[in-house]
Amino acid sequence: MEGSSRVFVDSNYFIAFFNPADALNSRAVAVAKKMYAEDAVFVISNFIFLEVVTVLSQRVGRDAALRVGRHLLEDPKVQMIHIDQPLQQAAWSIFQAVPGKDVGFVDCSILAVMQAEALRLLLTFDVKDFRPLLKGFRFAVYPE
Repeated sequence: MEGSSRVFVDSNYFIAFFNPADALNSRAVAVAKKMYAEDAVFVISNFIFLEVVTVLSQRVGRDAALRVGRHLLEDPKVQMIHIDQPLQQAAWSIFQAVPGKDVGFVDCSILAVMQAEALRLLLTFDVKDFRPLLKGFRFAVYPE
């Protein structure tokens, strides 16, 4: 990554980062240090936002989910893209075309946003599910 890059961030990164008990927390913290040093902009969708605050509310508690939600909404390094009707239709088209049961609709919405925003880098700890899609959708997974 080089200065001021935009990277789409999957919910599992934020869930690990904001949950000290998560097995991937230390890895998420290390990635965050590198991304902030490289002046990265974290791109998320409203679908990712809802996953993050819901899972953190269940695993860490409502106060933590509210704190993280405010952080994601207010941090200038986080850009939220709203899944509107055209993006939802694009995600649905991808969902229908992708073989295999391990790629969910939210994952397809990530791909739709990445295509619409010309993003080529996805920060996720769910590499296994995205690996089969790398070539067809022309993006890279970080950290890999």
